[in-house]
Amino acid sequence: MKKEFLLFLAIFFSFFMKAEDNLFKKGTEFYDSGNYQIAITYFDSLIHAGTVSSEIHYNKGNCYFKLDSLALAIVEYERGLNINPKDLDIVYNLKICNDLIIDDINQLPDLFYKQWFSNLFNIISIYNWQVLIVISLILLIVSLIVNKIKRNNKLKIFTTFLFLIISFSVTIYFVGNVAEKKNMQAIVKKNVLNIRSAPTDESSVQFTIHSGTKVIIIDSVENWLNISISDGRKGWAKQKSLIEI
Repeated sequence: MKKEFLLFLAIFFSFFMKAEDNLFKKGTEFYDSGNYQIAITYFDSLIHAGTVSSEIHYNKGNCYFKLDSLALAIVEYERGLNINPKDLDIVYNLKICNDLIIDDINQLPDLFYKQWFSNLFNIISIYNWQVLIVISLILLIVSLIVNKIKRNNKLKIFTTFLFLIISFSVTIYFVGNVAEKKNMQAIVKKNVLNIRSAPTDESSVQFTIHSGTKVIIIDSVENWLNISISDGRKGWAKQKSLIEI
């Protein structure tokens, strides 16, 4: 019975992987032939099915770039980087897009400890932090069980090491997650967006930004978002004018 179940799982996952590969292949074929909108529908179907891949967002971003949708291309590249911060193809294409943005905003320097923690958190992707924690936990459980059966000093040292790795990884993962949620980001969708002093159309315009500019979401009131940009300026914008990353 156990063998049959394992065989069923193997067949199911191989079928699922094959279906994913076919969708991705179809999407890239339509992209290569210049049918960018159709290619996007294939990449979207993979994302909606729960597939997590920086390559999908990279290809989808390329489609939007070819369709001259700068803001949507940036959104996809940013989403791809959230999955794999080390993807050099995405980094390169994102730089090209950022060079095309009208707004030239000076960035306020981060406090050194915030910069250090951000670099540490982004050494690997959030999904790899999860994998590291799960694998370390499994190894720790196995190590504890073996140590109960046969006591060994080297095994004790290994168990302690695993415990430290898990403690470190969990701390980085959860603190990093909290920081990421506090700094929810979005990309300006409108060609020209007036940032207002209050969440009403009658309030005064504080400043203006343009399509493709990245903002940090601070708060929300009904269909308005309180945002800040990299030079520290803050204000309110309509939610429909922005796309959350």
